[in-house]
Amino acid sequence: MELRPKEFDLLVQLAASAGRAVSREDLMSDVWDENWFGSTKTLDVHVAALRHKLGDRARITTLRHFGYRLEPPGEG
Repeated sequence: MELRPKEFDLLVQLAASAGRAVSREDLMSDVWDENWFGSTKTLDVHVAALRHKLGDRARITTLRHFGYRLEPPGEG
C-alpha cells in the first residue's frame, strides 16, 4: 500500500499506541510540528485518507473531543 509521508507518520504514531487513545494535540505535535499554527482539520483529512487506504486491514476509532485510537487486530 502506498502512503504519503504524513499518512505514514500518522500510522506509525497510532500503531505505537495501538489500543490506546492518542490525543489530537499529541498527533499534531508528533506528526506535524509542535509549533503547528492553523486548523487541525488537516489531521481529520489525513485520518480519513488513511482509513480509506487501510480498508479492512485496520480500524481507526474516533474518540470525540479527544483524538483517535488504532484498534489492535481482531478488536474494535
